[in-house]
Amino acid sequence: MWHPIFKKEELEPGKILCKNVADKKILVMQSGSEIFSCGAICPHQGVSMENGWVFDDEITCPEHSWVFSLRDGSLTWPGSGPRIPIYPVRISEEMVEVEIPELPE
Repeated sequence: MWHPIFKKEELEPGKILCKNVADKKILVMQSGSEIFSCGAICPHQGVSMENGWVFDDEITCPEHSWVFSLRDGSLTWPGSGPRIPIYPVRISEEMVEVEIPELPE
C-alpha cells in the first residue's frame, strides 16, 4: 500500500526525513536526482539513522559508521552483515509516497 508522507518540496539533497508509517519508522532522502527510502533503525545497535549521512546511494549510521546500500539494504561497510529494509518510493501529485507491504491478517 502506498502512503503519502512528505511534500516533494521538503526534499533536499543529503537531507534525511523521518516519519512513522504503518507502525514503522521510515527514512526518505534525496541523493543527486534519486529518491530513496529505508527503515530508520540500524540493525547493529538499534539506533535511528535519521541523523546519519547520505552519500551517493548509501546511508551511514551516526552511531558506529556502519554503511548500508540504499538500493538493496545490504551492509557495505564493515563487510557483510544484516540488511536494512528498503521501500519503493515515488512522487505522486507533488507528494512523496512510500510503499509499505501490508501484513497478512
